[in-house]
Formats: sequence, C-alpha cells, structure tokens
Amino acid sequence: LEAAMSFRSWWTLGILFAAFMASPAASFMSVTSVPLLGRRFSLGARAVIPRFVTSANRPAILKEAGLSRSFVSQRSSPKYFCSAAAPDAEATSGGLALASGRKKVKQIFEASEDIVGQEVVVKGWVRTKRSQKSFSFIEVNDGSTQKGIQIVANSEIETYAEVDKLVTGSAVAVRGTVVESPGKGQKFEVKASAVELVGDCSGSEYPLQKKRHTLEFLRGIAHLRPRTNTLASVSRVRSALAQATHDFFKEQGFLYLQSPIVTASDCEGAGEMFRVTTLPTEVAKIPKTKDGEIDFSKDFFGKPAFLTVSGQLSGETYACALGDVYTFGPTFRAENSQTSRHLAEFWMIEPEMAFADLEAVIDNAERFVKHVVKHAMDTCPEDLAFFNSFYDKTLLKRLQALVDKPFARVSYTEAIALLQ
Repeated sequence: LEAAMSFRSWWTLGILFAAFMASPAASFMSVTSVPLLGRRFSLGARAVIPRFVTSANRPAILKEAGLSRSFVSQRSSPKYFCSAAAPDAEATSGGLALASGRKKVKQIFEASEDIVGQEVVVKGWVRTKRSQKSFSFIEVNDGSTQKGIQIVANSEIETYAEVDKLVTGSAVAVRGTVVESPGKGQKFEVKASAVELVGDCSGSEYPLQKKRHTLEFLRGIAHLRPRTNTLASVSRVRSALAQATHDFFKEQGFLYLQSPIVTASDCEGAGEMFRVTTLPTEVAKIPKTKDGEIDFSKDFFGKPAFLTVSGQLSGETYACALGDVYTFGPTFRAENSQTSRHLAEFWMIEPEMAFADLEAVIDNAERFVKHVVKHAMDTCPEDLAFFNSFYDKTLLKRLQALVDKPFARVSYTEAIALLQ
C-alpha cells in the first residue's frame, strides 16, 4: 500500500481481502482508496485481479493487466491470484509526495559512481533556494544526514511553477537524475525533471533561517527545532547509540526486559517520585480516611502509584530466572533541581547478570561503552564532527581515546588515596 500500517490494519486488510477472494464472480476491481480502521490510504489507480491461475495462463494474465508485482497464495490448487500494478507517480492521488523510488539523501551521498545517471525521487524540506534567470538551486534535507542535497531545476521543466512557490521550510518532492556535482563539498546533485510542493510555508514568518540559533530560542519552537543541525544531530546520534545498545546485549546473550513505567515501588528510596493518580484535582473532593489522610484505596490502583525511578528490581527478579537481562527505558526523578546534571526524565540502561562477580560486571560495562561509542563514530561521523566544531573541540580526540585505550581500574581505597 506504500503506507505505514499497524498490525491491526494489516489484519483488517487480510479479512477484507479474504472476503473479496471468496466471491467467484469477482474478476476485476479498480481501487483508488481503502479505509482501514478510520484511516484512508491512497492506492492510486491500481488493478486488483483475483483469478484462478495455472502455469499456462499466468504469463497471459500478467501481460493483459500490465502488472509488475504479483502475490500468489499457496493454499489451493489451482491458485488464487492477486496482483497490483505499480502506478506512475503522476497517476497516484498523492503525486510525487507518495511516489515510489525514493532515495534518502544519505543513500545518495554514500553511493558509488554507479548511481550517476539513475532516476531518483528525493523528498524533504527546503533549506535554501537560489533562483537565476533560467534555473534554480534548491538545497533539500530529509533528516537522514546533516547536509542537504543540491537540486538543480531548469526553467524548462513542466513543473517549474512549483519551484517559484518554494521557500525555506517548504516540504518538497523532486524527481530527477543523479549527476556529478561541479560544486565544492558535494559529490552528487540531482537534475530535476519534476518538482512538487508538498507542504507550503510562509517564508516571511518561518523562524528558522540559515544562521545559528540559541538553544533557549529553540525551546520556544519545539515543533521546528528537530530541523536544526544541533537537534537533528543529537537525534541521529541518540538513535545510533540506542540501536548499538540492543545489538551489544543481543550479541552478549542478554534478554531485553521491559520493566514497568508505573509502579508502586520506590526502587532507590533516595529521591522524590512523580505520583500517578486519578483522584480528583479539587482538594475538597479528594477522599480521606478517618485519620484525615488521603484514601488511596479509592485511587485507580488502590494504593499509591508512581513513575518508575529504575527498572532494577524487575531486572533482578528476572535475572534470577532468565540469567542475563537488561532494561532500557524511561525513568523519572522529581528532584526539583534546575542544573544541567539533573533530569526529570531520561532513559536508563540497567544490565543484571546472574552468576557474575564484580570483575565480570566491570568487563561487561567497558565492552558496552566502547561498543556504542565506536558505533556512533562509525555511523554518525558528520554529526560528531559538528559537535566537535561547535560545542567541544576535544570531543573526537577523547572519544577515540576511549575506544582505543583500556579503562583504568582502581579500588575504593586507591581512589580515596588518589583524591587525598
């Protein structure tokens, strides 16, 4: 369907498809859109043909319908056949915005020379546009990498009127051919054959311009700040670290444990917790006991409940049954401290190992940190170089040393002696 669907949506589609296939009278159906669980996904002009298929008539059916993809049920003989013809992008109700053949900007930049001459579809957001008399240069970024790709749109293309509408922040889809770029700092660019304005934007009011903005300013436009270099780079590095975390523990034979977020347990007992309650917000309506205390038996869980501060208790319980486990999820602390070292919400990784001593735990921790840092350095070099240039000039040097050198290990006694 060329759209992301939930498991339930596919399940519903399966029922609809089975019911349709059960009708022997049906031989052809042209579909433009199908409602699924309250959502409508555009299919464009597609031919769906259920028929009895044999090895003899299959080529003729494919040729007759001009079909490019087929799905054959193996449950019966002769087999049922259902196929969907891949529509041209312009024939779909979504135009280029929903066209197939999309290439992420990162994929283009990382491709070999063989990509030159290939037709691609690029979809993203306009960062800058420079127009000349007979052509325009458009920088499009899709979030896959820090740099945007340059689109060269000649005024002779049929959809050049769309180019005139583009401003910084506009959502755009471009079909074109990858060519070698004569400009500095980029290997490839795209020569556009079609351009479509997907989402308009008021250029005069769009708050993100091609300059550096303070983090405090970005806090006031939270819906747009992921488009900035800083927040986008943080998101990509964080994603890489999370993926590397799961990969590492999987390789080490750990099981991933999803510990509860709402709990009645104060795992650490060293700080304040966020309370979760359905009791009335009006003080006069809060139920009380005979002693004048809040009557939590009237609450949703029948007792006080909180947002978790740690998954450790769950981890310890499961480690005593499953061996090595780890939790990786959100945790919350209600410490009203306004420093950069105190967070109300953060994600915490907590491994629990059975039949292990302190040395085994230390070894595991060192391997883990080295693994995730190296993965981030390998997959997000541009993002880390950006941080190294604008936030911490020693970042890359320190990260490389962390990966290359063994961790120093000292006992508590030695540590105290060093501090003294």
